[in-house]
Amino acid sequence: MNTKTWIVATGLVVLLFGCSGVETHKYTEVTAFNFIQGIDKSVVVSFGENPQNHYSFAIRKKDIKTGNKFFSESKNNTNFAVFAELNGQTFIRSSGHATYAQLTVVDVDKKNQVATFKIKAQLMDLNSKALKKIDETTVKITGSKFTVLL
Repeated sequence: MNTKTWIVATGLVVLLFGCSGVETHKYTEVTAFNFIQGIDKSVVVSFGENPQNHYSFAIRKKDIKTGNKFFSESKNNTNFAVFAELNGQTFIRSSGHATYAQLTVVDVDKKNQVATFKIKAQLMDLNSKALKKIDETTVKITGSKFTVLL
């Protein structure tokens, strides 16, 4: 293979991977923790750069079904939660500010042990009250972390 062909082939692979719409995160974690009030069990899914710089969402295990969508303006839907820890700052939804969160369970593939979520939000810094927008991002949970979800 000559250099020109190799460059074109490499560029094509990068282009196809870049257009897949699936983002990868250096850090993902699933914790069985009943963050959401009530008797139903819930999990917290965290994703981002590392344990000190990450976004998280909490969802009830029974709600992890393909096609389920959750939306909260301010903090009017307590059936799920979205929050973040970024560079020592805590970001949350707030009933007194223009925050929102949207979570979609895109797919749950039990056979291949892959769950795909989409999340976007606007959260408030707990200290400064500044708003932080989270552009839509895709989170994939696989393998042993998948088994914690269900």
